[in-house]
Amino acid sequence: MTNSENRVYYVALTGSDSNNGQSLESPFKTIGRAAEIMQAGDSCYIREGTYRETVKPAASGTQSAPIRFEAFQGEQVVVSGCDLITQWTLHEGSIYKGAMDWNVEDGNGNMIFVNGEICGEAQWPNVSDRLARTQYAVVDRAENDNRTGAIFDEDLKAFPDGYWDGAMVACVNGVGYFISTAPVNRFASGTLYYDQWVSSAPYYHAGAGDIYFITRSLRALDTEKEWYYDSSEQKLYLWAPGGDHPEHHVVEAKRREYAFDLRDRAYIEVVGIGCRAASITTQEAHHCQIIRSALCGLDRYFGPRQSIYGRTKGIELGGRNNVLRDCEISHFEGIGIHISGARNQIVNCYIHDGNFESSYASLVWMTGSDHLISHCTITRSGRTCVSGVFAHSVIQYCDISFANCLTKDSGIIYLFNHDFDNTEIHHNWLHDNVSNHLSFGFYMDAWTSGVNFFNNVVWNIPHHGLHMNRPIQRALIYNNTFHRSANTRSSVFALDDMMGVHLANNIFADGEIIDWSEESLVTNNVIGQEVRFVDEERGDYRLQANSPAVGAGLRINGVTDDHPGAAPDAGAYPYNGEYWAPGYNFSQSVQANLQFTALSAKSQIGNVGFETGEWHPWTVLSGNPSIVFECAWDYSNFGYKSVTRSNKYAAMLGKGDAIEQVATGLQPNTTYSFWAGIRTGGYYRSADKYDECQASHSFHKAPNGGLPIYRDVTYVGPLRDGDWLRYNGIDFGKKGKYDVFDAGMTKIVGPILLEVRLDRADGELIGTVSVVSEYDNVWRYFSTPIRGAAGVHDVFLVLKGAGQCLLQSFKLYHSQHASPVRISVQGHDGDSKTRTVRRLNWDARMEHLEFTTGPNGDSATVSIENAGEHYIYVDDCGLWNPKL
Repeated sequence: MTNSENRVYYVALTGSDSNNGQSLESPFKTIGRAAEIMQAGDSCYIREGTYRETVKPAASGTQSAPIRFEAFQGEQVVVSGCDLITQWTLHEGSIYKGAMDWNVEDGNGNMIFVNGEICGEAQWPNVSDRLARTQYAVVDRAENDNRTGAIFDEDLKAFPDGYWDGAMVACVNGVGYFISTAPVNRFASGTLYYDQWVSSAPYYHAGAGDIYFITRSLRALDTEKEWYYDSSEQKLYLWAPGGDHPEHHVVEAKRREYAFDLRDRAYIEVVGIGCRAASITTQEAHHCQIIRSALCGLDRYFGPRQSIYGRTKGIELGGRNNVLRDCEISHFEGIGIHISGARNQIVNCYIHDGNFESSYASLVWMTGSDHLISHCTITRSGRTCVSGVFAHSVIQYCDISFANCLTKDSGIIYLFNHDFDNTEIHHNWLHDNVSNHLSFGFYMDAWTSGVNFFNNVVWNIPHHGLHMNRPIQRALIYNNTFHRSANTRSSVFALDDMMGVHLANNIFADGEIIDWSEESLVTNNVIGQEVRFVDEERGDYRLQANSPAVGAGLRINGVTDDHPGAAPDAGAYPYNGEYWAPGYNFSQSVQANLQFTALSAKSQIGNVGFETGEWHPWTVLSGNPSIVFECAWDYSNFGYKSVTRSNKYAAMLGKGDAIEQVATGLQPNTTYSFWAGIRTGGYYRSADKYDECQASHSFHKAPNGGLPIYRDVTYVGPLRDGDWLRYNGIDFGKKGKYDVFDAGMTKIVGPILLEVRLDRADGELIGTVSVVSEYDNVWRYFSTPIRGAAGVHDVFLVLKGAGQCLLQSFKLYHSQHASPVRISVQGHDGDSKTRTVRRLNWDARMEHLEFTTGPNGDSATVSIENAGEHYIYVDDCGLWNPKL
């Protein structure tokens, strides 16, 4: 309800919550007190100081009457997630200990600030800059098996045996994608012995040259601005700046998760208020704004079994239509900003010095759809600067740099294993990848689709300015400038697909195009020439009049519209065109709106890989199809009979099931191609979709209590001797419909037998998967023939043997049978087109149907129908004009 009086409240540390808060002379003491009573249209002005609380407004504002929290006349206001540590006694030397009767995330989330500056947990060797790899220790040699690991370093021989027992080792291990951690079980003769990393496939094993450090030990506390927490004593150990007594400093420890909790609220504004060791969340909120705020520290989770994604949340910019603008976000352990939900914006922000944990988290991690990131500076990250699995979003006018300070084999922007549904990345600078191994600018890893990358400048990249691992589909790469290691490469990771990929009007100043698929369109690129930039040493990549890139391009609607010449130029800056400089500028008001470019060759249908997990904008025409979840990154890459051709999802269509989608915005008298990845298969079910289970122990759970995830997919396990899972009501049809059973498994400690039984745990045995040896690699299918069964049965999967395993999914299918599939196009002001295809099981080739619109054709309806008895699986769809 709108407050007709639009009250103004004041808050000051000298105030009292028993005041009325309506004047500077009678302020509240806490922001939370004002938040309890404020209504739509009210404002709260906060006087200078540090407020130790979580502010959760009791009411929402409205579009015309928002609720506003603002620092009073530009005063320095900080909402801290910390409480003070004040009771100190001398431990020894310059180390003091203070009472701290709380412990965040079992010690994995503790954060300490001294005089407002974040301090590091004690570690060896001492690291003053968490992003400086030269300050880390280096492995001299390592020993590994699937269960244990050992790191030897000559420098560790300075410490006596047992010195690091019980500590935690953190290592950028093996291929160097991220930091892994493990407890040190034993230390002897300069060697750290530990349980193998969580991600323990052989290519993740530690090796000579890897960087590492030791932490979570009081013995590592040997310099100023370091700390150690002893949970058994409930004591914080600290070496204060200059070796002073801590009482001469403001020492505080993280205790609260959020500074502002805006969940389920609307039209809330937070203006000019800093946050320390606490985040802001807009989950399930809408039309909220965070403006001119400085956020430091955010959150932390650094535990003894750390791996790929970490567990930090960062700023949770979720919900819909929320805005983070004119803010500085710095010095955070994992994610800086997680933008999720729909139609949220990050505008004119400075995001820097983060992802110290070097996980896949990245400085900006994106999920959801229809987001905008505009005019931001995003720099200095343990791993990549921008990443995620998102759709139909725009990243524009950003200065993105100094990525992968600690890791290897990644890009400044790194996209992978997802359909990004016509996401646009344009008018950005990408420069200075710090990695010394497989260091890329814009990196589209395997199974990345639906990305349009144009008018960007990429420079100072040790390896490839543009790298694309096939399969890649529906990617338009136009009018970019690549300089210094300007090679572009497309190598085959799994399937050799490049359908719908254009590479046109780009400058590869000192490089070449390597290993590019013939399926893609490559034209009018300026390669390996002296381009004659205005001042490349100062980063001015505009063209001189005599540059060979002038007039070298093709006309591309939406990209070359502003090129003044008769023929468009190649590269990001046209000669005599507008010069744009990306990045943040707090002295200017930046206006930005989510807008998409009318690119004629982009896909004209959406959700083409079903990666939303929902049907829209597809419509179910008949039957009861479903969307299933698997991991092409593992199964398809290694040649197993996968239900997903790409990414993680596919549409599963049974007998008579059909789906369709209407494509609009087509051009008359134009030829288009409708593509679909279609496989004929059998019955598929995720292991976690069981109806009943029996286990002698607890199955793994995720940290939040939900289903556990290994390599991007959920699983059940570990399954041990006598454990079983029941799946109700599986229709085997007529006898002989299925003759093969596949189980998707990993982390197998053999020997095991996975029995397939009907109707009871001791019912009819129709097949047995036998694995004798250990298997500790990617998810893979293990097969067994099954005896003919008919009719509807409950299926029991029963584990026997001395070993154990993790189970992700199972399939029932026939090794020789296939179903016909009809793909159709109608309503395009021309003749309807239909094609019927029939495949044996799991054939991964693409199918397509070409059609031409008529004189008035601006839309078409595409459909896919299962016309047979067996299940079919569909993903990798698209509808596009293949020509420029």
